[in-house]
Amino acid sequence: MDISKWAFKNRNLVYFLVTVLFVGGILSCYQMSKLEDPEIKVKLAMVVTTYPGASAHQVELEVTDVLEKSIRSMGNIDNVESYSYNDLSLIQVELTTITPDDEVEQCWDMLRRKVSDACALLPDGASTPIVKDDFGNVYAGVYTRDLFIVLAVSLLLSWVLALVHVPLMANRKLHPAVEVSATGKREYKGRTYALLRTALYFGLAHRWSVVLAMLALLGLSIFGYGYMRQGFFPDMVYDQLYMEYKLPEGNNSTRVARDLREIESYLKTRKEITHVTASVGGTPGRYNLVRSIANPSLSYGELIIDFTSPDDLVENMDEIQEYLTRRYPDAYINLKRYNLMFKKYPIEAQFMGPDPAVLHRLADSARYIMEHTPEVRLITTDWEPQIPVLSIEYDQAAARALDLSRNDVSMSLLSANGGIPIGFFYEGIHRDNIYLKCLDEEGKPIEDLGNTQVFSALPSLNGLLNEETMVKLKAGTLSKEELVESLMGSTPLKQISKRIDIRWEDPVVPRYNGQRSQRVQCSPAPGIETEKARQIIARRIEQIELPQGYTLHWQGEKSASDESMEYLFKNFPLAIILMIAILIMLFKDYRKPIIIFCSLPMLLVGVVAVMLLTDKTFNFVAIVGTLGLIGMLIKNGIVLMDEITLQLNQGVEPITALVDSAQSRLRPVTMAALTTILGMIPLLPDAMFGSLAASIMGGLTFGTLITLLFIPVLYALFFHIKNEQ
Repeated sequence: MDISKWAFKNRNLVYFLVTVLFVGGILSCYQMSKLEDPEIKVKLAMVVTTYPGASAHQVELEVTDVLEKSIRSMGNIDNVESYSYNDLSLIQVELTTITPDDEVEQCWDMLRRKVSDACALLPDGASTPIVKDDFGNVYAGVYTRDLFIVLAVSLLLSWVLALVHVPLMANRKLHPAVEVSATGKREYKGRTYALLRTALYFGLAHRWSVVLAMLALLGLSIFGYGYMRQGFFPDMVYDQLYMEYKLPEGNNSTRVARDLREIESYLKTRKEITHVTASVGGTPGRYNLVRSIANPSLSYGELIIDFTSPDDLVENMDEIQEYLTRRYPDAYINLKRYNLMFKKYPIEAQFMGPDPAVLHRLADSARYIMEHTPEVRLITTDWEPQIPVLSIEYDQAAARALDLSRNDVSMSLLSANGGIPIGFFYEGIHRDNIYLKCLDEEGKPIEDLGNTQVFSALPSLNGLLNEETMVKLKAGTLSKEELVESLMGSTPLKQISKRIDIRWEDPVVPRYNGQRSQRVQCSPAPGIETEKARQIIARRIEQIELPQGYTLHWQGEKSASDESMEYLFKNFPLAIILMIAILIMLFKDYRKPIIIFCSLPMLLVGVVAVMLLTDKTFNFVAIVGTLGLIGMLIKNGIVLMDEITLQLNQGVEPITALVDSAQSRLRPVTMAALTTILGMIPLLPDAMFGSLAASIMGGLTFGTLITLLFIPVLYALFFHIKNEQ
């Protein structure tokens, strides 16, 4: 079916449909919903379990390990990451990014069933695990999906309009005078055409020299690729950042809150800061998708800081970071800009293995390397230093005989020390807690913990309401007061414990996919790209000798980038196969598709040159732009190849056909590239899409030369066309 011929026969219908598209597009532009970030289905859940009175290692072995084994039997699981604290187990379950959105809720239902099945294996005193799935991370592939959809729809619509609307407009408006020779052949006059002809004749006369020159340029570009700035996603251009504040585990929220107030007061003295919001114990409710989420902890806090402008933020951020790091040396303080890189730290070296002592040794070696590398800073680890812990060797048999549980011991010790919060009251606008606290006979704090009275939160009636007791009550030999006193009685701690002492213990035990792990984390120094900084330390860290059974993995931005690249290129082979199949169907030949695909790597020459000239970072969006160039070059190659075939079929001499075909396609190919390049100029200064614009501009510029000069040379080589002129 000749679509253009149909359009000429139904031109009124075509005009009507184009008008509808034009008006509808304008209205939709103003009326369609707009979001700063795409709607993302949450694919991360957390399982929270308390185990009062247990150490971090007890929680790991008796709670976390049991739950992890059940959870990891699920399908669609990408990774399971856990943190076992004193009294608390946190397990993060992350689904694969290719899990369909409509199956996510089913996965969480399955997670709840797996957790419920494992509850019977948990120790006495452990709470019922809670599954929280109301928060999640951001993925790069998902984040840019709409970009591909818009490009696909736009290209499809432009193809339809090119077949039905452009011919009508050309027939009405364009009637250029074409200069022809005495033989009726079109002549191409002008300096540009003359230059193109000269270049073509030279290239066809020295075709192998041209091929070698192009290969040399390609090799030079591959060499120059190593000097390009590398990155994953750029920081967002916001006038707001957030500050993470972390003390070693064992500190309470009182110190955190005090330090945050001091920092807030300091920040408010700076003229470029307009507002500061504080949060203690964890990250505030999800208010922005493009940030990391901290694990809940009493030793954690953060500030959300507003600046007068994004420029002021960038200008003053490093100065504030340096001051706070110097002012609070025992705390980890990190000022972070919003970024699509959803990992908590840009650079993370993760060691995995069974023995914590070996993991500590390996992590210390990696930390030493980082500390002596000026390209990185803000070095920390996710396995906290050991802290002194009051250790009570619980006598389970003696406690059960008195109907006292591990939870009763923990609650009683809390009442004897800090106190049990039972309510609150307001003094003006200030809220204060009410604590229930146990004292000795003189109303003073209990000094000997062995004498701490342990009581049951729910008094047991076993052995009391029997026949003998009822007879005594009826006879009056046992008063109600005496009965209540026996029910509410307490037992000294030393009677239900074997030993009370102070021990040094790990406050948290991290695990990854069922194995103990320790991560050494850092950030790049100002002005250093994350990947460049990682590569500098990776050369030395990867030389650390690992005992058998221990492994090293790179997390952080490296892991996020690799994961995104995997999903981006997962269907790339299929796309290449489909493109080759279409070209074979179109040309009914193998050599012409090979010619086009041999020219594709040359796009790298233009991309690398412009990225180096503009000093842009070659990041994820730049890769997306480079992939888009493949389709543009294939389209230009098809147009030129079709014209060459047409002229050869008309009996034109081969060399003349190659030159005339390139001349006839000079204007359309150049104009199409030029309009796209000019359209990219407004995006160049943009932090997010500036690298995409630079890659497309460079690739299209050199791609035009490839189409008009290099493809004719390859055609002459593949089809053995002799240069007889």
